[in-house]
Amino acid sequence: MEAAGASEERRRSVCILGSELVENYTVYVIQVTDGAHRWTVKHRYSDFHELHEKLSADWQVDKQLLPPKKMLGKNSPGLVERRRRELEVYLQTLFLRLLSSATPPPLASFLHFDLYERSGVAAALAEALFHRGEDLLAGGQVYCLRPLQLHSVWEQLHLSTPSGPELHTHLAHILDFTCRLRYLKIQGTQGPIGTSNIQESSLTFDLSIFKSLLHAEVSECSSQQIQGLPSLRRTLVTCSVHHTTPSMMAILAPEASEFPQWEAESAEGAGPGSHVTAVIPLWSKLTTLDLSHNTITEIDASVKLVPEVEFLDLSHNQLQSVDHLQYLYNLIHLDLSYNSLEVLQSAHTRLGNIQTLNLAGNRLETLSGLNKLYSLVNLDLSHNLIAQLQEVRSVAGLPCLERLSLTHNPLCCSPDYRTRTLALFWDRAAEVCLDGTAPSQQEVDTVEVLKAIQKAKETKDKLHSGGDKRVGPPSDATSSCCCSFPSLTAPPSPPQVAGEPSLSPLSAAPPAVSSSPSSPPSLQKAYCSSQGNDVCTSSYDLGDDLSSELQRLTEENQPPAHLLAGLSPGQALLAGLPGPALQTLFKSCIAQWEGEEVRQVLWLSVIFYISPETEVTSCLLLSNKAIYFLLEDSASSLKWDIADQSDPELCLCVCLSISLSDLLSVNVGLLCVCWMGGSACQVVCCVSRDSYGTSHFLKELMSALSLDRTRPDPEPVEQDFYTQFTSTTSGKMQNYELVHSSRVRFIYPNEDEMGDLTFIVADRKSPASSFNILLYLLVTGHAYQDHGSTPAPWLHPRTLVLTASHIFLLDEDYVSYPLPDFAKEPPCRERYQVREARRIRDVERVLLGYQTYPQALTLVLDELPGPDLLPPLHVDHFSRGEGPSPGGGAGGGAQEVTWCIFVPAADSRERLVALLARQWEALCSRELPLELTG
Repeated sequence: MEAAGASEERRRSVCILGSELVENYTVYVIQVTDGAHRWTVKHRYSDFHELHEKLSADWQVDKQLLPPKKMLGKNSPGLVERRRRELEVYLQTLFLRLLSSATPPPLASFLHFDLYERSGVAAALAEALFHRGEDLLAGGQVYCLRPLQLHSVWEQLHLSTPSGPELHTHLAHILDFTCRLRYLKIQGTQGPIGTSNIQESSLTFDLSIFKSLLHAEVSECSSQQIQGLPSLRRTLVTCSVHHTTPSMMAILAPEASEFPQWEAESAEGAGPGSHVTAVIPLWSKLTTLDLSHNTITEIDASVKLVPEVEFLDLSHNQLQSVDHLQYLYNLIHLDLSYNSLEVLQSAHTRLGNIQTLNLAGNRLETLSGLNKLYSLVNLDLSHNLIAQLQEVRSVAGLPCLERLSLTHNPLCCSPDYRTRTLALFWDRAAEVCLDGTAPSQQEVDTVEVLKAIQKAKETKDKLHSGGDKRVGPPSDATSSCCCSFPSLTAPPSPPQVAGEPSLSPLSAAPPAVSSSPSSPPSLQKAYCSSQGNDVCTSSYDLGDDLSSELQRLTEENQPPAHLLAGLSPGQALLAGLPGPALQTLFKSCIAQWEGEEVRQVLWLSVIFYISPETEVTSCLLLSNKAIYFLLEDSASSLKWDIADQSDPELCLCVCLSISLSDLLSVNVGLLCVCWMGGSACQVVCCVSRDSYGTSHFLKELMSALSLDRTRPDPEPVEQDFYTQFTSTTSGKMQNYELVHSSRVRFIYPNEDEMGDLTFIVADRKSPASSFNILLYLLVTGHAYQDHGSTPAPWLHPRTLVLTASHIFLLDEDYVSYPLPDFAKEPPCRERYQVREARRIRDVERVLLGYQTYPQALTLVLDELPGPDLLPPLHVDHFSRGEGPSPGGGAGGGAQEVTWCIFVPAADSRERLVALLARQWEALCSRELPLELTG
């Protein structure tokens, strides 16, 4: 052993290669050689002098050994060269005298043994852990070691005297620390270390000294130099290896290279009759394995040894196929990004329970192999070669998919890429986060349109492919379809005056005899007196595709809450019909043209020009040919010429139709639409009291007008002198009028109309002053309540106007203004009639209801209005204020009146309350009291 130690010492050498002039002093370049390792150190003469002082005091070095210091010409070339030789002899003499035993600490520090020499590196690590080891273990921190440090410890353990005489540099401190360490990081370097020629990636080290590791991270090393990996199998939970290995086998089963056949410890088939030569233990606790940023080319059989892995990261490797992952039964997260994958076939056979899959940065062109990953939640396919949108259909059907990334693929170049992609998800489009961004409301609306178009195409193809075979045997599906068969030939219809609306009573025959469970599908009869058709309806189950086609109609056929109470029995029956039944009823009893289909259903109130005082509940059906109004029974009392019904008890409702070709203009309000035809019977005002519903319906109407190809060219009519010079056919927006491509004029409110309304409400103030209208709403309500025991509310149509200081309820004539072209004299009624006018400061509190009428609210006011509003009030106002107010709450008595208002749109009610509260606070310097009435 001593001979070996002497041999080791003889391999150490030192020399001074040269000198460098730095600023105004000279430094000497010292090269130290330790076996195959060598490094350089730079010192000036003063550093040599300090070293010599320490060695002379503590290590009995001769004081005359160091060359003396020169004061003059110290940087001259001759003196520098002579001093270099003398200092080199000085260092070599120290090596011969002092390195026969332990290296003196001053000399080891002077020659940087603690950075490059193995014993010095191990001693420095032991000293650091002697002082800080316990604190690091108690804090549970990740401790970082370099391969050179581990290599030095491994080398020192193989020497006869592994430790020096110093207690704080003993290797026992390192071994005690490594036995208890739980979190380790080994960080190597690329290239040589510092000024040395040491390559850390070539240094061998052993990990068997770590007995309690839970987390290990290795980076910038070489898997061939790592020993002791199998000793970590019993404890390791998380393992990360980067820039280190060309194969998974070198990390998970390094001993497998010694055996031709091996098997995992608990694998089947390793019995006595097998050819297995070795059984390798499992990584029993490993749940996270990160092998990213390596040069792995395949997923080999070593994954059998990690059956408990849940998170596997193989990104930034060179994989061309995905194999052996079927052994990872618990795998839920897999990262295969930035590899060389071109295709994935039958991925579900290897990734059965996967939830997150990252395939970004590969060469995928097709996604057919992913169509059965039913548990998949997150999928990243960015930076691939996917060019066809139809490839996304393979993953769009996955039921749990919530996040999908397709950025930087060729298909993303399409301008409507997002909406077309979301449309593939059908009913789940609003739930999918595409490319890290949730779908906007506009995108969701566009997807609904695309879905409707696609459903229409599919239905048309099925009807054309089915021919006359429209009736089939009952199936086991849950959805139902209604098919109609005319059993009698329709007699000729009575002649209809051109341009007049078609009006007929829609009727139903008496209920058919209910069938027994064993009898054929139930039969129902419907009868339309205007056409004379006896229609037999057969109901039975079909597949989901045909029933889902009309799901949108089912959703639209839902009357708003404020109209439910006024529905006639016939309308109540219509309101309960699902989409297929409604479409069948329309085609068999209502439609007037072949191929006519319903585009939209809307429940609202209508007012007719011939009877402007009456507001009638109606179900409006917009088809591609006409507009149909299914009216309540009271419409029969209006000034209509309705065909006689043989059995009045069978009448369901009155149907009024206006052909799109007869439509001349549409007067558009914020919350209502007025249709203008060529006669008084063709002027109808639709009051939706919902700005969103009005806007959506106008879009559908314009779309239907664009598709209508039967509109005749306008015939020349006799015009007066002024009309000839004021008519416009420019086909574009002028002032507040838009001429549609179908020649239908869409007329929007102009400044004069708003000025008239402002003048009317301003006239109620004293003194009159200019002010702005903050809010305009169409509501229903009443200004007083009957103070009986159980008063019933009598709701009347009203226009609510809110200004900065006042609130008004008006009667508005929606249908008579603006005047139609055929009108010869102004209407009998004024357009605006103020019914109630109060100051905002008169409001005491606001009651909000959330049950029967979710959009209802009650304004509780002082009984006496402000002095500027007293003249217009009637005497009846004071007689009706007696008795307690039902909605007044605490403090509501004879000194209070209530305005009960119903706002159909929830957002409109919230806006009204917000504006009223803001103005009330500005006027009264405190918050408006709001109370919930339940």
